[in-house]
Amino acid sequence: MKRPILSLLCIVISLAACHKVTSQNDLIRDGIRQHLVSLKTINLSAMDINLTSVAINGNTAQAQVEYLPKTGAPPGAGMRVSYSMEKRDGQWFVIKTLAAGGAIDHPDPGSNPHTQPQGKAPGALPNFREMIPANSINSNATLPPGHPQVPPSEPQKQP
Repeated sequence: MKRPILSLLCIVISLAACHKVTSQNDLIRDGIRQHLVSLKTINLSAMDINLTSVAINGNTAQAQVEYLPKTGAPPGAGMRVSYSMEKRDGQWFVIKTLAAGGAIDHPDPGSNPHTQPQGKAPGALPNFREMIPANSINSNATLPPGHPQVPPSEPQKQP
């Protein structure tokens, strides 16, 4: 008689423990969604959001999330992001965002993400002459066989 009751008690405790982890994952997922909604820069209805791992340590958590386009994307078009989160008043809030390959700088909530920052335009080519000092270029370098001679040129200023 004691074994069935003990077994039932173990099952109930196990289910309760699993339910708590699942609800914490749901709360973390909700916190990430709220963060993304506040940015007003991502169409969440076009993305599948998958929590790949969650590590909770008291009132802080690390969540790894994979975003996949729902339709029309080639294989491997997803993005992985790591979130540092903090629990306040029973809700999880994003504190820091880090992409798999580096940091993501999200615009401030409500700001226009399509405005260009001051400085160089994205996609502009660097000035290679600035990278290589003039005295390091050997004008007497030997060209490969069959290569036409290249006349010396004056450094050009870029606009």
